[in-house]
Amino acid sequence: MFDKFPYVVGQPAEIFHDGKWKQGKIVDGYRFRDGIVTVQTNTGERIWCGEARKELYRPLR
Repeated sequence: MFDKFPYVVGQPAEIFHDGKWKQGKIVDGYRFRDGIVTVQTNTGERIWCGEARKELYRPLR
């Protein structure tokens, strides 16, 4: 079985932070695959949120 979003390291994603959507990619961060989604932005900033907060992150289209 293949991993699906948000469990694919390197998959392009967006995360809502400080009032705007920031683009980046999924990274293996704190508690990866254990309730936390971490996106590293194109500027190197790492932003995380709880996996259940699906309104705050999405695959980049």
